[in-house]
Amino acid sequence: MSNLLAISGGTPVRDTKKHPWMTWPHRSSDEWDNRIEPLLREVYLSGQEGSGGTMIRRFSEEYAQYSGTHYGIFMPHGTDSISAALAGALDLDGFSDGGEVIVPNYTFVATASAVLERNCKVIFVDVCPDSFTIDPQAIAAAITPNTRAILPVHLGGHPADMGTLQEIADKHELKIVEDCAQAHGAEYKTKKVGSVGDVGAFSFQSSKNLTSGEGGMVTTDDKDIHDRVCAFMNVGRAPGGARWEYPRLGWNYRPSEYLAAILLVRLELLEEQTNLRNRNALYLSSALEQMDGITPPKHANWVTKHGYHLYCMTYSPEGFGGKSQQEFVNALSAEGIPCSTGYRSPLSEEPGMAHVAEKYPDQIRTLPCPNAEAVCRQSVWLFQNMLLGSKSDMDQIVEAISKINEAWR
Repeated sequence: MSNLLAISGGTPVRDTKKHPWMTWPHRSSDEWDNRIEPLLREVYLSGQEGSGGTMIRRFSEEYAQYSGTHYGIFMPHGTDSISAALAGALDLDGFSDGGEVIVPNYTFVATASAVLERNCKVIFVDVCPDSFTIDPQAIAAAITPNTRAILPVHLGGHPADMGTLQEIADKHELKIVEDCAQAHGAEYKTKKVGSVGDVGAFSFQSSKNLTSGEGGMVTTDDKDIHDRVCAFMNVGRAPGGARWEYPRLGWNYRPSEYLAAILLVRLELLEEQTNLRNRNALYLSSALEQMDGITPPKHANWVTKHGYHLYCMTYSPEGFGGKSQQEFVNALSAEGIPCSTGYRSPLSEEPGMAHVAEKYPDQIRTLPCPNAEAVCRQSVWLFQNMLLGSKSDMDQIVEAISKINEAWR
């Protein structure tokens, strides 16, 4: 193969027209005929497409069992799940001041917007330089008498340091709300995420490792949290209560039976797929760890299983002739390896969040975040569907990075 880079007119390592990466979500006519269609038909003929059906209850129970929790509450979206989890954990009605919630400054916007939606204040803190998850030391420095919760994000599928976070939470009487949107199947010391803190929130958006296009889930062992979340999503009704009685104020965040049916089928594949992602990521990391300028994702010692929604490596221009992060991503993409720089800035600096902070300065407080800033400058993401490929697919990723390294070094 020519050493001329594809971005300069050479032949790419992978011809994605002939050999496309696995599409996501995975789909087949056999799965439709034998699994999906019969369940959707069952919903359709039942006449119960939302409340009163069986698929939502079945999926909620099975996901709770998978996550190792007593309760699961199916939601329409991941963002709603965070809002509901906060409402349940902190007993919020959304009208009074909900207090301060500590959030990592390297995350998707929904982590913080859901906090603001519940009339809580967002306190942005730094992340750990290796795991990109919330830094316990930064949390300790951010706590005030108004702090009520910590909202760790298991970024890319790497569980946060939940043991240390729990020590902090216990000391200051705080709740822990886990943002598990990118971490389906991940484990902290053999416990599935979503079962470690007080409550967990998941997303089933179209890119996620378990998806129905949109959807979410709240998991918890706490009956009071469960009951408050149920009221939040079902117009204030108590679980099992009368239809026209509303003991709490709630909203309509009820999901669809059709989405639950699809997720019931896909949940059966999640553990096997997670294990495959972990095997391929380990193989890929072992091949890349000697590469000058590339640092593969690191596992903290508490990670017994990574979710690998993202394969988050870091890039150093010094190992690639001084070429920038964006130049590397452009070159790697041209070689047929889809990738991204990820979040372009700490969330507090994104225009929408910065506008809120300027207009409502009491609602957002940002502590120094040098690690989050560095991660934004250095990150290169590969996506979870690529880790469902073969070892030869992983070899092509390594080959493409090596090709760029040799050309620029």
